[in-house]
Amino acid sequence: MQLNEYRISNFSTQNGQALDITLAYATYGQLNAAKDNAILILTSYSATHEDAEDLFATTDTLDLSSECVIVINMLCNSASSSPSNTPAPFDGPRFPLITVHDNVRAQHQLITKELGIGRLRLVMGFSMGGLQTFEWGAQHSDMVDAILPICGAARVSNHNWLFLEGAKKALLADPAFNQGDYSSRPEAGMEAFATVYGGWVFSQDFFREELFKDLGMEATEDVIEFMKNYFYRREANDLLGMLETWQAADISENLEFGGDFNSALAAIMTRAIVMPSRTDLYFRVADSDFEVRRMPNAELRVIDSSLGHIAGGGMDPIGKAAIDLAMVELLK
Repeated sequence: MQLNEYRISNFSTQNGQALDITLAYATYGQLNAAKDNAILILTSYSATHEDAEDLFATTDTLDLSSECVIVINMLCNSASSSPSNTPAPFDGPRFPLITVHDNVRAQHQLITKELGIGRLRLVMGFSMGGLQTFEWGAQHSDMVDAILPICGAARVSNHNWLFLEGAKKALLADPAFNQGDYSSRPEAGMEAFATVYGGWVFSQDFFREELFKDLGMEATEDVIEFMKNYFYRREANDLLGMLETWQAADISENLEFGGDFNSALAAIMTRAIVMPSRTDLYFRVADSDFEVRRMPNAELRVIDSSLGHIAGGGMDPIGKAAIDLAMVELLK
């Protein structure tokens, strides 16, 4: 693995804010001379390239040793430009809203101008990585052979938006958060955030069947500590920055489609396998079915797991096996 940075000066966001940004990206394997063996993987909420490695780990089914895998860290995830690592005047809570569309515009520039890649074999991602994958399909089907959005959506649903708002409000309620200008980690707010999140990232089946024991936990209450350990790797402002990106997700909210969601879905001409989890409480199978039926060359393939949303993150054996098979098929 090689970790790299790509700087874009005076990047203009969808909302008209100009700032210098840096994308951190990791490469696994080598580009061939023709530069036609590249796979692009996008990161999920609060994850970095290291977390994404679970998605493409070698198994009996999947071997990407002849490919070049590129993992780009999305903005606000603490590795790429984020509230926590950007100097004034865009530090902390002053960091501007970054949309999924903004992320993909920056990623496209890195892929084409910095790396000189004109075609991608596959673009894929889990959760928020799935949001970015749909955006790549809508904007750049002309240079992408296939897309694989996993436990994601082409736009945030009303219910998903409301769940995220609840988690956000739990964090903001801590006086120590101080409107983002905190002097130390807002402990009460972060714990409340992790608690709310833990009730949604797993499914009702996960709790009823006590599957938390398979992840090293003994009781339901241990899920809170599990989620705290995951989120405490990030600054509170970074968590909110990514969350607001998620809440604004919609592949049609740009100048090209002008809010016409059906037209944006129809523009995803590349081959696609869309993989929701049967028990995901964020990105529902019904929403994925709606999207697939409006995409010209797409297949709906449901991950039959009881783990909920995390079934698509690479840590669930059922989900990992299904994802491996889909990747192999799309790369043929």
